[in-house]
Amino acid sequence: MQSKKSNRFTFICVGIGTFIALLNSSLITTILPNIRQSLKISTGQAEWLILIFLIIMTVFLIPLGRLSDIWGQRPLLLTGYIIFVCAATVCGYSYNFLSILIGRGLLGLGSAMILSVGPAILTTTFPSDQRGKVLGIQALIAYLGLSFGPLIGGSITQLFGWQSAFLISIPLGIIGLIFCFTAVSQRPTVSTTIDVKGIVVFLVFMASATLLLNSTIISNFHIIVWLLLLSLPVSLLQFLHIERKAALPMIDLSLFHIQNFKFGLIGAALNYLCFYLVLFIIPYYLNNILKSSPLQIGLFLTIPSIIMTIVSPIVGTLSDHFGTRIFSTTGMCLSVISLTIFIMMGIIINPATFILLIGGLICTGLGIGIFAAPNNSAIMSAVPQTHQGMASGTIATFRNTGMILGTTLGGTFFDLIYKYILDAGNTSSKAFLSAFSLVMLAAVFLGILGIICISHMDKKS
Repeated sequence: MQSKKSNRFTFICVGIGTFIALLNSSLITTILPNIRQSLKISTGQAEWLILIFLIIMTVFLIPLGRLSDIWGQRPLLLTGYIIFVCAATVCGYSYNFLSILIGRGLLGLGSAMILSVGPAILTTTFPSDQRGKVLGIQALIAYLGLSFGPLIGGSITQLFGWQSAFLISIPLGIIGLIFCFTAVSQRPTVSTTIDVKGIVVFLVFMASATLLLNSTIISNFHIIVWLLLLSLPVSLLQFLHIERKAALPMIDLSLFHIQNFKFGLIGAALNYLCFYLVLFIIPYYLNNILKSSPLQIGLFLTIPSIIMTIVSPIVGTLSDHFGTRIFSTTGMCLSVISLTIFIMMGIIINPATFILLIGGLICTGLGIGIFAAPNNSAIMSAVPQTHQGMASGTIATFRNTGMILGTTLGGTFFDLIYKYILDAGNTSSKAFLSAFSLVMLAAVFLGILGIICISHMDKKS
């Protein structure tokens, strides 16, 4: 057993990696116009700087988590830090589209390595009576990276240029790398066999799914869309066939017979869907309907972050003593309540709208802050030690899938409804409010599905 001091350094190592990975996931949205203007690239090319990071990080999370069970968590974390620091350097000194595209892709790979093993390292390092607290603080760090990425990226870009927004991650990455060398210990591995077939087919499946969810970027290439629609079910069926027969599968499908593992993952995806839907669509409501300034929009969006910052570590600690399901269920219910409040904002436009807005954003912060750490603890505690890396990568994959679905629902679905109502002869404002309410209503039903999933988890967890 490591000393308490060593455990703290291990947590700092994982925390730094989590922060810079998710920071670089979100800061790009603010600085993309500056990059496009500076490098003189098209909007379609600029969008690929988001997509390449998202695809690579999402498709590699589970394979890398499984590889960490075979090769060890420490080597994968070290490699992830090295790739990340090199990639941030490439992005920070890029002066053409190809170099920054490669840099963003490598950032996604390094982030996948760091995020796929983070929860597993913390779960195997800290005793069970501290697990909820530690995972709660880690969840808080993740939220801070995601929530403040746009603000940090925008501020630094305005002061020093967009390259500096990438370069700020380098010193943090080096510090994390040092802690990884000195504090993180190697854990026993299970085998030297790698499920190569399973990994390759899984990568094809996840790449197809991610591209289809963002198909507007490739909508001009209809043949590619049709090929993706074909490859998605074929690769999924082939992957399930391979994993059932593999001696040491990438994903042990028998784990999905565990209640907490199966329903906890689905609940996590649905909770992050609700959260990201709000983060994506509320700024448009503030800008188009309430005519808020950029500063006001930024201040409103800090409300969920502040709530999460306060709540997450407290709830993580409480879940160690009172169980996880009660907190996960409460968090999911609050997410549904926040969406319901936002539906009302699409119907009622008067001075009370600001009260509804603030109340909805508070419930959004409470929903994700109360849910995440207890749910992660319940999932990780239900999985054998030999599968911790795979479980860790799976949690991150389902979380990212929820983020993608929330963004897709808030973007693509919203645009389709908006254009349909607008073409029917309605005003732009009416079309916006109607689309806004319908998207939030669709999310409510998905949130209720999440509550049902969480209710099926072990009562004793």
